[in-house]
Amino acid sequence: MLFRSIECKASGEALPSESDDESYTINVSGSKAVLYAASDFGALHGLETFLQLPKWDKEGWFLPEASIRDQPRFAWRGLMIDVARRWQPTEVIERNIDAMVVVKLNVLHLHLTDDQGFRIESLTHPELQGKGSDGRYFTQSQMRAIIDYASDRGVRVVPEFDIPGHATSWVVSHPELASLPGPYGIERQWGVFNPVLDPTNEATYALLGDFLGEMGALFPDRFMH
Repeated sequence: MLFRSIECKASGEALPSESDDESYTINVSGSKAVLYAASDFGALHGLETFLQLPKWDKEGWFLPEASIRDQPRFAWRGLMIDVARRWQPTEVIERNIDAMVVVKLNVLHLHLTDDQGFRIESLTHPELQGKGSDGRYFTQSQMRAIIDYASDRGVRVVPEFDIPGHATSWVVSHPELASLPGPYGIERQWGVFNPVLDPTNEATYALLGDFLGEMGALFPDRFMH
């Protein structure tokens, strides 16, 4: 292969979004290989495909002639990781992001709160992770690093905070907001549990307003579950 080129029409936005043009083409013929993409995220996908092209025979490695025209059928191609029920540290999340890139998934859906754990740091209400996580949660600094790591690879991070049900880890620190009297402890089993956040208590909305406003500032994606 004597000549290779990557042509990218536009650099795109700093953060990936569902409106990105992720299409690309690859043409390999003779001594020339050209990758063309409408955006840098399309170029990233094209490079992943290009890495899958080399073949091996008795004379060594080579690139077969190819003409590839690829674009996603779905703008949202997600993987959900439930760190609330089964904690996974940063290095595992990043390893999964790397695997997502190989198969061109572009949304990491992080399930961060449930009956079994509260896995994100709140600065406005530190008692939430203080009592609801067993000490296993992402600091906001760690989460920003995950978001940056994902964005550099064309992957969005969408957080999930379960409310008003699946909320035991919330009411460990705030039993006064539960629909039934406490006290509560983090659930160690799986199933359907009775406590939910009380929608008739105005203090419920004050806590959620603080927390969700804080999370809206932390997570740049326009979607929150």
